[in-house]
Amino acid sequence: MRFLSLDLLRYGHFSGRSITFRPDAALHIVYGPNEAGKSSALAAFSDLLFGFPDRDVGYDFLHPARDLRIGAEIRARSGETLAFRRRKGRKDTLLAAGGDSETALNDDALSAYLGSLDRTVFERAFGLDSERLRAGADEMLADGGEIGQILFSAASGLTGLRAIAQRLEADADGIYGPRRSQNRSFYQALDRHDAARKAERALELNASDWKALLREESEIEEELAALGERQHARRTRMETLDRLQRLRGLVAEIDGHERALQAFADLESVVDETGAELERLHARQDQRKSEIEGKAGRLAALRRDLEALKIDDRLLARREEIRRLHGESGLYAEAVSGLPEREAGLEETLSALSILAAELGISDIERLEQNRPDNIVLAELDAVIEEARRLEREASALEKGLADSRASLENLEGEGGGGQLTDPAPLRRRFDALRPDIAKFDDAEALDADIAGRRRALAENAALLRPAVSDIFGLSRATLPDQAAVRAAGETISAIRSSLETLERRKAEGDQERLQIEELVAGEAGDAPVPTREDIAAGRLERDRLFDAFAAGNGDHARYVAAVKAADGLADSALDNADTVARHGEYRKRLAALARDREAAEREAERLTAELAAEREAHRALFRAAGVEAGAPDDMLEWLRQIAVLLDQRAQLLSLIDRQSGLDKLKDELRASLLPLADETDAEMPVPALARLAEARIERLAERWEDARRQQAEIAAARQAIARREQELEALKAVRRDFAGRYEACLADVGLKPGTGLAAAETALGLWGRVPQLLERKNRLEREIAAGRARVARFRSAVDALAEALAPDLAGRDAEESVRILGERIDRDTSGAARRKALEEAAATLNAEIEALEDDLASCRGKIAKIAEALPPGVVMEGLPARLEERAALKNALAEAKRRFDDGSEGADAEETRKLAEGLDVIACRQEREALAAEEAEDEGVREELLQRRAECRHKKQELGRGESAEQAAFDRGSAEEEARELAREWVVLKLAGNLLDQAMERYRQGRADPILEKAGRHFSALTMGGFDRLLQNYGANDALLLSARRTDGSEVPVAGLSDGTRDQLWLALRLAFLEDYASRNEPAPLIVDDIFQTFDDVRSAAGLKALTGLGGDIQTILFTHEKSLVDIARSELGDRADIVMLER
Repeated sequence: MRFLSLDLLRYGHFSGRSITFRPDAALHIVYGPNEAGKSSALAAFSDLLFGFPDRDVGYDFLHPARDLRIGAEIRARSGETLAFRRRKGRKDTLLAAGGDSETALNDDALSAYLGSLDRTVFERAFGLDSERLRAGADEMLADGGEIGQILFSAASGLTGLRAIAQRLEADADGIYGPRRSQNRSFYQALDRHDAARKAERALELNASDWKALLREESEIEEELAALGERQHARRTRMETLDRLQRLRGLVAEIDGHERALQAFADLESVVDETGAELERLHARQDQRKSEIEGKAGRLAALRRDLEALKIDDRLLARREEIRRLHGESGLYAEAVSGLPEREAGLEETLSALSILAAELGISDIERLEQNRPDNIVLAELDAVIEEARRLEREASALEKGLADSRASLENLEGEGGGGQLTDPAPLRRRFDALRPDIAKFDDAEALDADIAGRRRALAENAALLRPAVSDIFGLSRATLPDQAAVRAAGETISAIRSSLETLERRKAEGDQERLQIEELVAGEAGDAPVPTREDIAAGRLERDRLFDAFAAGNGDHARYVAAVKAADGLADSALDNADTVARHGEYRKRLAALARDREAAEREAERLTAELAAEREAHRALFRAAGVEAGAPDDMLEWLRQIAVLLDQRAQLLSLIDRQSGLDKLKDELRASLLPLADETDAEMPVPALARLAEARIERLAERWEDARRQQAEIAAARQAIARREQELEALKAVRRDFAGRYEACLADVGLKPGTGLAAAETALGLWGRVPQLLERKNRLEREIAAGRARVARFRSAVDALAEALAPDLAGRDAEESVRILGERIDRDTSGAARRKALEEAAATLNAEIEALEDDLASCRGKIAKIAEALPPGVVMEGLPARLEERAALKNALAEAKRRFDDGSEGADAEETRKLAEGLDVIACRQEREALAAEEAEDEGVREELLQRRAECRHKKQELGRGESAEQAAFDRGSAEEEARELAREWVVLKLAGNLLDQAMERYRQGRADPILEKAGRHFSALTMGGFDRLLQNYGANDALLLSARRTDGSEVPVAGLSDGTRDQLWLALRLAFLEDYASRNEPAPLIVDDIFQTFDDVRSAAGLKALTGLGGDIQTILFTHEKSLVDIARSELGDRADIVMLER
């Protein structure tokens, strides 16, 4: 596809602009300075071929988006042309060109020209600028020269593909890998799911714990309220003491300032500003005196300078006349120096004219001028001579062509070959019918290797499973349990284990609480045991038993008395320690309850342990049918997921094996059909090789068949050419006879004899051609000589008159020298006059300034006297400003002290504060303040402890709150499950994308590397001007194919060893090679390049332009640039092969 024209009807800042591309040009260069619209024209190609974007058109700043129009005329490789337009819109945007009416074309009207190209592929693969050129070169260096990456990037126009593949692999590995790792997000989500599931089951509410927490929280709140009231009262007292101590010092400071102000009572009527005013007036008075003295000295110096100036006013009066003559002195000197040269040139011209007259057979110059033919006659003679030469050349060319055609005919007739020819068409049809079956064997070897690799990988992966699978092909899906059953078993086992953990935790908490209660009982009892109700009842029972025995007359009095004392002692002790006894009773109850809870927990634990063993056995039974020893349920779920993947891989492998069997059956049938086509008897030859042999034989037969047909056509064409040239030669002879009469008439008009030959006529024409120039030069020199002599005479007369009037001492000197001296004198007097004027103006200014300063000095003295008269009796001027300044400072200090008192007194009266401060005992106040601060610190510690207890209590309440916590745990579990599913989908997408990208680059390298590298080597040699002759492939680390360039001396340079500029050239060569390869198989799109030679010097730019013109495959190349030097290089190096299109602002 080639653009014949591009019409920017309404686009960007263009209106009605049409760009025509010369069809026969090898390279189109669109040149325009900045802001000329190159970017608009460049973008117009994509918008024209693929339509305007729905939004952000970008080029509707002059014309509204709905009015945008672009047009073009394009031509396909087949010669078919299409003229069309594109408008902005959603449908029917492709229009027929021509006229004001806009007829919509079919949406597929451009399909024959674009093929499968879309906008993205066109801009990346067929668009190139300096930024993409440098990015591609840099990426070759970053990828280490790996060929698959380089070729794929150069073909697609995409850069960074290897880095993208590595990022995809890294992102996928960050989500999931065979080895469990906390750095992988899938396992993080799995851990959160397990933790949430356990927390959901573990959260249960204990009613007694909840009530205890509520009671404890209420008690803490009451203690905090009482503590707050106590702290508030204490802080109020502390603030009162602090305020008294602080204000006591301020009251003393205020009294001190007021006593100090009493010393300035005599200045009560004098304002504070009077002192500053006096100081300012005295300073101003001294300054004016100093300024008057300085200006008076400067005025005297100016007057002395004026008296010293000496100026010639008579010379100044004629200043303009002298400067005019000074300006004409250059013309005078030029005229004087140029007269001899002009006179010599006139003599030389007259001599040349005399020689020409003699050569033309004319006696003198005057007759030569009179007999000179006019330009029309000479032009006619020139045309007749050129026509005669052309007729001679045509006759010679026709005679040579006739001889060549006859010789060619003889050669063709002598080349006629013998032998039997076979029409290849029937053989080709039979081979084409077999081609689909032959194509099935293209990847037969790869299929065998793929089956072997899959079989090996399947066995290895099955052996790596835990538990391992020794025979993956013998494993049946029917014998495997459902994942839901395994998941249910796992949840049941986890629930039982969670319940066991909860029981163990409660037993540990109960044991801890029992130890704490026992420690409390032992601590409160001290040395004497605490009496209990049981102890008192036992003591009383013993006392009553001894009493009954004593009453019966057989008791022991001493023992009875001791028993009474013991029973009464226990009762008295219980009354005296009633609180302790009550607490001990509660402790005993709690210990008994804890013992009962522990027994119940142990029974429940035994039951759950038995249930857990049964569930584990049931879980293992699920896998016995498959012959697998089951592990933990979570592990077996993962095992089932992995075994499902392996079974899918097994199914794919079996499908490939079936395909291999089908190919084996087809092999014998194809061999029987291909043997006669290949004219081969070896029945054991592989089918692909036999197919290639048959196709090669058919191609040879087709070439012989086409050669015979071509030879017959060439013989017929040679005979037609001989006949045509014989007719043309006869017609030319008649034309030459008619031309002879016209030639003789032209000779007579010029004055030449009849029969004069072409050489003599050309010589006469050349001589007459020199005459006008010489005659014009003669006349011009005569005029210039006369004008120069007149100018010299006028200048000398004017200078002599001026010197006589103003400077008699210059009489007799050269006129130019006199003008120079007068100019120097006038410059000197002009400078003196300007200085005199400046001195006079400066003196007047100084006089005015001195008068103004004297007036201001008198004003200052009057103001000082007025202030002295207004002072109170007894107040003197001396030291007055200092006293007023001191008084102002005291006033400010007093105001500041009162302000600080008002800010800190909190509304207290100053007199009341003064009375309180006089009776204040400072030492007692400080001691009381320190005691209050100590109590406050102690209470603050108690407060912190209470707040900590309250926070712990509330935290326990939140943990025990079953509703919200359990719901949150359930939500977290569901969220983790959803996140795990999303991560799994993302992992699959990343792995597929990375594999597809690697396979695409490798497939492209295998299929297109050799032809593209060969073409790229040719372009690279042209771009480097023969510095490198070809590109090579070498194996590097990890058996990767790497690209290198070979110099003409045989040395190889890897990509990393090339300079930046040479890597740019290499990347450009690869892009050009891809375009040629694409054009050999598809309708070629135009290559649009934008200033890609910005970093090239002139030599490399010239080589780059030649490389662009050397593109094969009928590829149109359009280069946009703003560099004028590149246009000049193209005109110099390419000539007519470059089509230069100028864009103006």
